[in-house]
Amino acid sequence: MTDQLAIFAIVLHEHKAVLFARWQAGVSELPGAADLKGPALRDHIPEFIDEMIAAIGHRNEAVAGCKGAGSPPEHGVQRLAVGFDIKEVVIEYNVLRGAVHHVAEHAGITLTAQEWQIVHHIIDDAIAWAVDTFAREQALELQRRREEHFAFVAHDVRTPLSAIALTVELMADDLSPSAHESVDMFQALQRNVKRIDELIRRVLEEQKSVETTEGMRLIRRDMDFWPLVHQLLQDLRPVTEAARIMVSNKVPRHLVVNADAGLLARALQNLVSNAVKFAPGGKIEIGARETADGIECWVRDDGVGIAPERLDRIFDKLETDVDPTRAGFGLGLAIFRQIVEAHGGRTSVESHPGDGATFLFTIPRHVLD
Repeated sequence: MTDQLAIFAIVLHEHKAVLFARWQAGVSELPGAADLKGPALRDHIPEFIDEMIAAIGHRNEAVAGCKGAGSPPEHGVQRLAVGFDIKEVVIEYNVLRGAVHHVAEHAGITLTAQEWQIVHHIIDDAIAWAVDTFAREQALELQRRREEHFAFVAHDVRTPLSAIALTVELMADDLSPSAHESVDMFQALQRNVKRIDELIRRVLEEQKSVETTEGMRLIRRDMDFWPLVHQLLQDLRPVTEAARIMVSNKVPRHLVVNADAGLLARALQNLVSNAVKFAPGGKIEIGARETADGIECWVRDDGVGIAPERLDRIFDKLETDVDPTRAGFGLGLAIFRQIVEAHGGRTSVESHPGDGATFLFTIPRHVLD
């Protein structure tokens, strides 16, 4: 073997700016790179170019792809985070491969097939490491999202389950003492409701450390908003009556909203359930108005209010009240925000300690692409 690879490494070092410029020009055209600023786009590539040149100069096919020492694994993770797909990760390394050939051709460097094989193995190893870490992180992210979605669903089941439990309790109280068979049936139903609630509680406890987001698929349609709110309040009536809360539906009867009915009901359910905890014996109002862009909705209570230091993090996952009598799992308001943002809306809260709280959100009109 000649010293051509060592000479080629020197030439590549002298033409690093050319390598990077040709790589950037090619990668900038990829869909995943469309909105990336300079630092995010180049990421570990300048570092990898140095690693590649060093590997070529030492005739070492594995230096650049050495796990823990090279940049491709970190680059693969970063590309997942910024929205590249796995094909684009492969393409950008192949763009760099083309830039390497360009420099060799214009510098008059002639390599043997064996020498080119070393160069290609270095780049292929980098692709393998980048793709491997990309795929593994992608699989882990998908698993985290599934786990979080399961926890969110479990959390949302608790409110209607509480309504069922209270309804069963009220019906059981109205039974005649002589109706032994019916009493036994209601007691069995109550026991099973308690078991389900305990299972949900365990799931939520296990998921307290989940720190990801979950995408939502919306099925939007135009619908009358007042009936949706009315039906929700009817479903939650056992819960609000048990807390001695007066709930009023102030949504205009003519108001139409374009949204996913099930998800919008979940968002409102979580707001009402939250208000029930903080305004026992008080009042809750659900209102809405039409805006130029869609609708603005609010859920207002006259409860204990929110401490100023909690307002900035009230929608964070796992954020819950310090008072153990009102503390939950810190998911209800996070789910609410996620649903609103999935619709393209915004959330906010206004509150003063001792003077209740008003949660506001917007649902913009749906514009088809």
